[in-house]
Order: sequence, then C-alpha cells, then structure tokens
Amino acid sequence: MSLLEHYKVLGVGVGAGLAEVTASYKRLCRIHHPDISSDPESEEMMKRINAAYTTLREKLRREAAFRERQVYVRQPKRPGGAESRPQSPDARKTNQDAEKEAYSVLQDYFKAIDTFDYAAAYNYLSSYDKRHITRDSFVEWRKSVARLYPMREFRITGGLPAAAIAWGEGKTVQARRFRVAVKEESFDDDKTYTGDVEKLVIQENGSWRVFLAYMGVGELTQAFEERFESKRKHDIERQWDEYYAGTYPEYDMLSLAGMHKAASREIYRQRRFGGTMTFAAISIKPRGRQDAGQEQLLRSAAKTIRGALRESDVSAYAGDGVFALLLVELRKKNAARIISRLIERIRKNAGPQLGTLAEIEYEFETFGSNSPMDMAALNKVLRSFQKKM
Repeated sequence: MSLLEHYKVLGVGVGAGLAEVTASYKRLCRIHHPDISSDPESEEMMKRINAAYTTLREKLRREAAFRERQVYVRQPKRPGGAESRPQSPDARKTNQDAEKEAYSVLQDYFKAIDTFDYAAAYNYLSSYDKRHITRDSFVEWRKSVARLYPMREFRITGGLPAAAIAWGEGKTVQARRFRVAVKEESFDDDKTYTGDVEKLVIQENGSWRVFLAYMGVGELTQAFEERFESKRKHDIERQWDEYYAGTYPEYDMLSLAGMHKAASREIYRQRRFGGTMTFAAISIKPRGRQDAGQEQLLRSAAKTIRGALRESDVSAYAGDGVFALLLVELRKKNAARIISRLIERIRKNAGPQLGTLAEIEYEFETFGSNSPMDMAALNKVLRSFQKKM
C-alpha cells in the first residue's frame, strides 16, 4: 500500500500532524473494531487501519526527529537556571511589536507562495538558507511542489514565545515559531486537505527572516520527492482503472471519454500554472474495406505511439483509425518536428504494406499563455476527422 493510500485509509490530509493522525485512528477504531462492528469485513478493515496508523506514526516521528537535529530550540533562562523575571510593560510592548513584525514577514512569505511569486518568497529567507540554497533551486522546488499539491489558502494559527535557537555554525539568535494551517488541493480526488506546519522566523541584523534550516537542495526536496514518488506510483497503478472514465483495451489506450477527463485536468493545470501544451490528432485512414491487415496496422501504430510518448503525455484511440495525443510542455516549434518523426516511425514499423492499406494525415494545435487550452479548441482539431470529445 502506498503512502498516499495510508493517508486515505485514515481519512486525513497529507499534511496532517501526529495528533490528527492519532485522533482519526481512535475514531476509526471505535467504528470498525470487530468487537463493536457487525460488518463481516471489519477485521480486514482494522488490519488496514492499523497498518496505515503504524506507517504514518513512524514517518511523522522520523520527520520530527529530523527537524530536531536540524534546529535545536531552547527557552532562554537566567544564568544559574533561575526562572525569568516577569516582563515590565515596556518589555512586553517591545515583545509584542517584535511578534507582530515576525508575523508580518511570515504572512508576506506565504502570500508570495500563494501568488506563485517564488522569487519574492526567496527574499524573505534567512542568510543561512540563501547560502545553502540558490534562488533558482528554491523557485524550481516550489514550482514542483505547487504542481503536485497546490496551496489553496493558508492561515497563521498561532505562535510560541521567543526562543534562543542555535545550529551547527555555533550561532545563537532570537527566533519565533509559528503554526500555519495550510489547505492543499489534490489532483487525485478533487478534494482539499488541511494540515498544520511549523515555521521559524529568526532575527538577523534587526530584521526578521523565515528560517528553513536546510543544509542544501537535497534536504529541501527530500520530503517532496517522497510525496511525489508515492503519487506517481499511485497514478500509474490506477491510471487504467477508475481515474479516467473509459479505455480502449484493444489498443491499450484511453477512449475519447478518458481523454476528455485527462484534458480537463491539464486545462486546469495550464490555467493555474501556465506552460505550453500541444494537442494532435493522427488519422490512419484505411484504403478500401478494412481487413485483418489494416487492423494489425492500427495495433502497430498504437504500440508505436505509446512507446514514443513521455510519462506525462496522454494518448487515446478515437475509433476509425484516429489517435488523439496530448503532449505536455511541448512548444509549437518542436511539435511539428516531433509529430513528423512519430509518423515516420509508424511508417517504418508498419512496413511496405502501409502504402497499400492506409494513408496518414494529422492536425495539431499548440496552446500557451497567449492562447490557453480549452475543450472547444481541442474539438476543433478532432473535427477535421469527424470526432469530438
């Protein structure tokens, strides 16, 4: 069972903390425990719930231990271990002003992420983070995270008192730790998940900066890569099942109904994140009556198309020898060349019989920021071959 499925079994979002995971586990136990439930499948369900809870609990504990190794936080004490004296009104006011300033910096940081201005978000990071992570690396990382788990909204729910924080360079600075509730969308089931994250804001040269405390790009991407790999495997496993509505099993491709759903997803992504897309239709039109040789030709063409596409691209069989292709992140200047090469490969694999059995035609359209993709534009390409999604 993949990590994402464990989250789904417990009914929590991928950003859920240990407290939320434990609470959901206890709630499900009160529903599905065999001693309580009369459902004959309750025992099997409890096995899945226990496995999911054990896996996520250990994962969250490892992540907590990892964070503690990166950032050691201790409350400031007076020399000799005595308790701190109560603050004077002036000191309290200064402390409140500092907290407001730290809060404001964190608010601006998340606003920049929410509006996809990742370069601006990078400017709010501490000098420690900037020494270990370049602006370009940070921007690319945030783009990757946004494509998989786009942030819908955020809310800073509370902060802890100021603390002295030290890390491996032997420095100690004042810091504030804030809790942030983040809502993320999921492309798996069109739902929104809420999870709490903690962020540190430290004081540098009289100003506050967001402190990630990562030693480099590898640590920055570690958690994301784990989520991405889990989602990628999960998508592959169910791509041909319920995720796309309809397949063409004879050609191991989506049907037009499946292409409609896949295209709808990519249209949403393009509008939110930009990028270029190319939609193409290739027609292998039989000459005369269709026979076994022509059927073999179409199967060969389908195999060639599947083998030539990248994992992010989508192909479908529309019937009557028409294949539809959605090529992700492909610009117009490359589209014609790639489609021409694909047709050459289809001809080569089909052999000399192609000329007597069928003729090949194609149409394509490329969409970018100036001409966003929509379903009407895709159907315009298909209309050339009397097809419609």
